[in-house]
Amino acid sequence: MEETKVLLKIIKNFMEDTKSPQTKEIEEKKLYKIAKAHKVENFLKTWAETNCQSETIKKLVLASYHTQIIKDTNENIELEQILEQLEKANIETLVVKGITMKQVYPKDYMRQMCDIDILVHPKDFKKTSKILENLGFNKFFDYERHLVFEKKPFILVELHRRLFSGEEADAKYFNSIWHESIAYKNYHNIKRMDQEDTYLFCIMHILHHFQSTGIKIRDILDVYCIYEKYKNSFNFEKLNKKLEEFNIKSFEKNIKKIAYQWFGEEEILEFDEVEKFILKGETIENQINYKVGENQGKAKYLLQMFFPKLKQMQERYPILKKLPILLPIMWIIRIIKKAFSKSNTMKEKIEKIKLIQKAKQEDIKQIQEIYKKLGIIKKNNT
Repeated sequence: MEETKVLLKIIKNFMEDTKSPQTKEIEEKKLYKIAKAHKVENFLKTWAETNCQSETIKKLVLASYHTQIIKDTNENIELEQILEQLEKANIETLVVKGITMKQVYPKDYMRQMCDIDILVHPKDFKKTSKILENLGFNKFFDYERHLVFEKKPFILVELHRRLFSGEEADAKYFNSIWHESIAYKNYHNIKRMDQEDTYLFCIMHILHHFQSTGIKIRDILDVYCIYEKYKNSFNFEKLNKKLEEFNIKSFEKNIKKIAYQWFGEEEILEFDEVEKFILKGETIENQINYKVGENQGKAKYLLQMFFPKLKQMQERYPILKKLPILLPIMWIIRIIKKAFSKSNTMKEKIEKIKLIQKAKQEDIKQIQEIYKKLGIIKKNNT
């Protein structure tokens, strides 16, 4: 794990604009591979220019860095164009995720974004979709919670119907966050979460990723950056109240502890079991092992995959709120749509089913132990 320790140190040095560590004793190819898997390869720039021994790795790092600068610049341009049009159309819009997370980093290009995330009211969803299409975006895929738009070569927009699924306190709070939102920049109709809700959302988003494919170094870095940015101005009464209400106080404490162990002042000595699990990054096996354990068996998980419960289906198909009798028809429609999905092919689904069948009890137990150590409280499925 020496390359990982050095990588965390390089990230911290890059953010603080200080000298990168000497790295003659490590495998540079492995270092770059880990950084790329965790979407933090742009932080290697200064190290590559000063301490990297391999010209090949140096070129890869600098190419990644310049690509990120280009992508970030284009995303900012596209974002402003989108927000200007939404402002003109008097569409109340909430900017979330990477758009606001970039503001807690020393330089906004440091925070890679997979896509541009915005939330609008249900009544404005079709109108917003039309605005995006007029700006040159094409519909890519329609998920339960959001509609994805694409503008080649690399700009994606997620237009959200809601931020979280379910009826739990956290989902209800963030899906109706409008009354708690504040102005974004100088816009009137464009909003963002306040600093407490931005942090809470960050923690909840990480928790949800844990329940799917796992998280990355970048997610832990988000926690460190946002807490460092706002720790002296947080309304801790509100923050602690919501952490308790959402049953994530222990999880937040443990994740924050890891963030400060990795990017704080102390030297990293050894990684514990939870840290090693996080450092493995995102894998479909993590999701499978978690879901099989959560659903108490492979058969129940497969059944849930193809035939979600009524409340989950109602989020994507509102007609079911009035006519729940149509649930079997909507299941069939959902299966057909997913079969022809651009983003999730039938071949990938078959591979996932094979992995579910191969899931081992010891791996499922390990996932459950990791959750227990992190303080993740199991929610009842409804």
